[in-house]
This record gives sequence, C-alpha cells and structure tokens, in this order.
Amino acid sequence: MVSADNLNLDVLELIFAYISAPDLTSVSLVSRSFLAGAVPTLYRTIVYRLREAKAYGSIMSPFVVLLTHKGLLKHVRTIDIQAVPKTNHPKIRIQPHSIFMRDCRKAIELCPSLHTFRCTEANVFPAFLKALQDKPNLQSIRIHGNLTTKQTDLLMNMTSLSEVMLEYSSWNFVSALPRWIQSLQNTLTTLVLYRMDDLKENTLEAVLKELPELSGLHVVHCPHVDHVAVLGLLVHTPELESLSITTLEKSRCLANPLPDLPFLRHLAVDARYHMSPSPTPTILVTLLEHLKIAAPQISSFTIKLSERKITIVPSFINRLIEVYGVYLKKLAFLDCSLENDSIKKICKECPQLERLAISIPIREAYSFGDLLISAKHLHTLVDVDTHTQHGVRPVLNFEAAQSLMQKVPSLRTLVSDRRVWVTELDEYMEPTPRLERRLQLRPRASWFLPPNGPS
Repeated sequence: MVSADNLNLDVLELIFAYISAPDLTSVSLVSRSFLAGAVPTLYRTIVYRLREAKAYGSIMSPFVVLLTHKGLLKHVRTIDIQAVPKTNHPKIRIQPHSIFMRDCRKAIELCPSLHTFRCTEANVFPAFLKALQDKPNLQSIRIHGNLTTKQTDLLMNMTSLSEVMLEYSSWNFVSALPRWIQSLQNTLTTLVLYRMDDLKENTLEAVLKELPELSGLHVVHCPHVDHVAVLGLLVHTPELESLSITTLEKSRCLANPLPDLPFLRHLAVDARYHMSPSPTPTILVTLLEHLKIAAPQISSFTIKLSERKITIVPSFINRLIEVYGVYLKKLAFLDCSLENDSIKKICKECPQLERLAISIPIREAYSFGDLLISAKHLHTLVDVDTHTQHGVRPVLNFEAAQSLMQKVPSLRTLVSDRRVWVTELDEYMEPTPRLERRLQLRPRASWFLPPNGPS
C-alpha cells in the first residue's frame, strides 16, 4: 500500500513547490519524510524584511540557521535583503549591526548555487561584494548602487549576469556603467535603471549600443533621461519585449518615426503630473500615436501617475483602446482613477483582457461589478489601494467579492487589501469566493515590470 511517507523524495519536492510558505512550514512538521521534501522549497528563497530586522536578537536570523546547518546552503537560490538590523546604543552612531552583517556575509559566501541576490537597503550592499565574487550561477542582482570606485571595480568582476537592476547609483558607478555592460553583452537580457540622478542620455546610449539583443529595458524616474531620450535610443535594441519610461512635462518633441519594435509586448509609463494645467494628457496621446506603428502589438500596459487624486482623461483611454484594444490582455492603472465610462469601455472593447489592476471603490463594489460585465475573459482583478481619502478604508468583504464573481463569471482571482480570493463552485454550481491567502508586504519599487502574479 502506497502512503504519503512512501512517496519518492523528488515527487514530494514537486508537490511542495505549489504550497505557500506558511502552509509548507506546517507540512514540514508532519513527518521526517515531509520535512526532507519541504526543506529544498523552504530554503530556496531567503527574504529578510524590516519585521525581522526589528526583531533581531529575539529571533534567530536565517543566516545563522544556514551557518549552523551548512547542509541547507546548497538549497538557497535567492537572497533578498530588504532591511538590516541597526545598532541601538546611545554612544554609537547608528549603523548596520556588525554581527548580523558578519553572519550574512559568511552565509552568502558559502551558498554554492546562488542565482538571485537583492539588496535594496542603502549603503549595505558594498559589505557583500567580496562574498559575491566567484558565483558562477549568479544570474540576477538588484542593488542600491551607491558605490565607490573600488567597490565598482569589484562589481565589474560579475560578467555572467542576465538581469541587472540598479537603484540610486552614485556618479562614479554611472560613469563606469558602459564598461561593465560591455562585459555583459553576451548574457544580459534585462536592464533596470531606477532613480539614477546622474544618468545622462550619452551614458545610456553607450550602454544600449552594447546590448543589441536586450529584451527588457526599464529606465524609470531618472530626471535627465525622459521618454523622448529613451525612445530615440531604441534603434540599438530592436528585440525589446518590455519597456518602461518616464514622461516629463517639459520634454522635447518625439522624433518621427520611432525605431521599429516588432517584439514589444509590455509598456509601462511613469507619468509626471505637477503643472496646472498639465501637458501630460497630450504627451501620453502623442506617445501612443508614435508607438502604434513602431510597436503594433502591445498586450500589457501599465501607467502610474505622481498625483493619486488625478483621473485619467477619457481621450487617452479612447486612444489606447483604438490603438491596442484588440491586443490588450493586461492593464494596470496605479495611483490614479478612471471614469466609470472609461472602465466600461475597456471591458467592452478589449476582448482579450485577462488581468485588470485598478482602484476598486469598496463602498460601491456592487455597482462597480456592472462595469465589468462585458469582460468575458477577465480572470484576475487586482484592487490598487490609492489612499485618496482620510479615515479607515473599508475592506472588500465576502458578499462584495461574491457579487463581483457572479457578475464576471470568468473571474478566478480577486486581490484586495493583500487578500487573495479565489473562485469555487458551491453546491448549486454558483461561483462563490474563498479566501485563499494573505500576500506578504513588499515594496512596490518594481511596479513597472511585466506582471506575472496576483500581487
């Protein structure tokens, strides 16, 4: 007789890969065979957040666990350090806790199969540079790039990366960027440059000339490189599949025509909106006019405004639908709102729409569902919290979620207030929501990347 304990360890690992981390922790306590099957998934990704950093000293660091049980190191593929514990002494300047940094550095150095490393805490990444040397499996990094010249030289020893995400980089690192990218030209497929105040157009051009096979380019919130500069340089990257740009209110006119981008499928726009009246709506419509020939089949579109109380004008929505309506599968409207008629038109005239991220008016959730009735293939709806009103924000309850799922029969996943509702059929074969899980708190610095999950 076959029991769960008798299953092959490889089979258990495949099964447990589909279980969420909190549930997997409980599963690992069932038996020794379950523990052995769960360990590779439990330690595949190590995430250290602000919550853990504040509790340092009262709970054991995951890096201490790895050093104590060195057999676990071989399972680690991703390390994501979002915060570090700080010293708490009245006579010592606040700085990263030395013992934590030592343990973390040793653990990183001993991970033989590290694939992804992220460290977004300011002025922390340099401490791990030497530990990251000689990592042949390292493919992806996301770092706070405030580095000295010597630290930059160490980083340039990494020459086999496929994904590089750089944030808040120092001027000396920016000046060395073209030389580093040249050594990555055979492997790099995705490049993210975020909030880099010293990035200039000539530096970006020198970088892109080395990357003719780049598939993902995201230049966001870099004040000296607007959408006009980026689009003009795309002649060097004809194989782009995803693109993120920032539109500024004082930009030059777009060149006509734009370089051909036949493979572009995802576009994210960070729209600056400060002046009154603002030229941004006209800039956005003009952008679509230029892109409709250069990139005719965009299927994923994300826009984020800098002022959360702004409503996107219907003229832009109308033009977006006219140009890309038949192709659009994923839409996201962040830190902004849409008129009801615009939402209704999107659902009616985007026949392939599968995922929509938008601010859901919780108090009017029942009538909001009427706007979505025409979306026959919508399977994921994400509520984007804009916090435009003071006071306690109402939470999407079971009855409201059920109403939305009954009005949109194709809806399978509903995300609101970090809660994930999924559709099930009740005893009368009617769709009913089930609260599946609660998403982890994560920074939204990468909102512009192509959406892959429910968050």
